[in-house]
Amino acid sequence: MSDTTLEFHELSFLYEGDHVLVGRPGADSYAVLPLDGAKLLEQMVSGSSSLDAAAWYAATYGESVDIASFVETIRGLGFVRDSSDDQETVAAEPVRLQRFSRLLFAPAAFLVYGLVFVAWLITIVRAPALAPNPRHVFFTRSLVLVQLLILFGQIPCLFLHELFHVLAGRRLGLSSRVGLGNRLWFIVVETRMPNLLSVPRRQRYLPFLVGMLADILIVSTLGLLAYGLHDGGKVEQVIAAVALAMAFPVCVRFAYQFLLFLQTDIYFVITTALGCYDLHAASRALLLNRVWRLLRHPERVRDSEAWTPRDRQVARWYAPLFAVGAAVLLAVFTWGLVPVIKECINLISAAVGIGPTRVRFWDALLFVAVTVVQFGVYFYLLLRNRRRKPPASTAAPSARPPLQPEYS
Repeated sequence: MSDTTLEFHELSFLYEGDHVLVGRPGADSYAVLPLDGAKLLEQMVSGSSSLDAAAWYAATYGESVDIASFVETIRGLGFVRDSSDDQETVAAEPVRLQRFSRLLFAPAAFLVYGLVFVAWLITIVRAPALAPNPRHVFFTRSLVLVQLLILFGQIPCLFLHELFHVLAGRRLGLSSRVGLGNRLWFIVVETRMPNLLSVPRRQRYLPFLVGMLADILIVSTLGLLAYGLHDGGKVEQVIAAVALAMAFPVCVRFAYQFLLFLQTDIYFVITTALGCYDLHAASRALLLNRVWRLLRHPERVRDSEAWTPRDRQVARWYAPLFAVGAAVLLAVFTWGLVPVIKECINLISAAVGIGPTRVRFWDALLFVAVTVVQFGVYFYLLLRNRRRKPPASTAAPSARPPLQPEYS
């Protein structure tokens, strides 16, 4: 190839053991390079021409490098500035609420959060009936009111969960935001944190975990409110019952974070701690490859080189842990959802038996109608998202910016 000096976008180099995470933060394009590859790229970023960088590599490491292939790879990642790219450097906009976010997650704030949680645990010991329970969902015999509370009462809870993720990202100077997506059969709300992979690994744990912290605070606060009002007058008891009804779905959502076969908050904590970048896809591919080999379909086996050596190494023992997530899902369904479904069926049967002359009959009928509409909207969104999803590529993926999903 001809000797050229390339012009690069702003790149970040994050050294992590025997590899380097190189990224173009503004475009969320990342790649995991070995140390020698990262050093070669640094030579070119500093102004060395391609042939000079190749000569430096040969002198430093005692072997030649296919510089043409290397340049093609970094071009494909979008690291090289082309003539069509805007040459002007746009000043980064200040991240809103960064100062507030630092106060929200300061050590003193965590002390307050801990006291709230401990106080809630004490109330459960004193009044075990106030501990999260599926029967709390039915704060009234009206199924429609129960449904409306679950539908709309969870909106502020979801908002606070995602807000904590967003603010934790903005605490680090990231322009985090909220969007919609889907995981498996679930429509999800997820917080996108551009450039999170550009910060040191130890700083990523807080953005991943604060959503669960928000859930704990929500349940604790609602539990304390119920404890303070459950022995009061009729109005106070109604408020206490509503508080407990709002708290239980948050507990179910909290348990969903341990579904290890999905990309949940806990999943991102695990991958960060283990030094992985796409463990979910690597583990899933490993399991599917075993299935295709057993079924004698070698043409469907995916190349394991599409993932980093660390992802492949951890996937060998992480893949069986998918079963742990399935066990959690079964436990949550048995403990949290089956009793609710059973009670709904009982209430509907009782209301239908009364006949159309009673309000409860029409209440149950409206409940069924709204439920059918909900499932219709759900499947519509699921099909729409699948149609919009680009076809899977067989090329080796680069490391992607994490998402923070919340299951609803």
